[in-house]
Amino acid sequence: MEDKFFNRFLNSGSTNISNLIVQNYRKLGMTEKDLVIYLNLQMFAQQGNQFPPVVNIANNTGFEENDIFNGIQTLIKLGIIELKTIVENHQQRDIYSLTPIFNRLNALFIQENDSNAEKKLMSDTEQLFKKIEVEFGRPISPIEQEQVHQWIDDDHYGIKLIDLALREAVLNQAYSLKYMDRILISWEKSNIKTPEQLQERRKKLGY
Repeated sequence: MEDKFFNRFLNSGSTNISNLIVQNYRKLGMTEKDLVIYLNLQMFAQQGNQFPPVVNIANNTGFEENDIFNGIQTLIKLGIIELKTIVENHQQRDIYSLTPIFNRLNALFIQENDSNAEKKLMSDTEQLFKKIEVEFGRPISPIEQEQVHQWIDDDHYGIKLIDLALREAVLNQAYSLKYMDRILISWEKSNIKTPEQLQERRKKLGY
């Protein structure tokens, strides 16, 4: 009996699905039921059936056929799957394309990366404000904050380069953003846009 079950277990095959789907299905707007339906569509597709009858999925899941149909419609609306009509041997047939989910995952990761980068920039900017206040020995004014934001957003100076301009100003005992601005403009005229380029220039000048 055990041997028969083991053979059946081996012969039944397996369904391959990316862990990214399992880890992020909720972020894509899917419910557990949607995920189970998607898994069944994957299973049938990997067995060569790209348009399985609703009743087959209902038999596997125990869900009502109407729930399966609504679940598939939800997956289509979410951009997880796509109902396509293809032509094979001069005949048309419908299939469920399961690849759109990867476009959704890619868009999700781009959005998360952009959000993380924005949060880091905000955090780094706040740290820069605090550092300026410490070095200048006074609070930074709203106008000065706007100047820093202009350096970052309009002039595209990096936080690290602005920090180096702050160090330069402090070394010259010039506790002013106007002085820092002159430093940054001077560097820009010398085509210096990164700390590495500044370091290379200083090496060439021997300091």
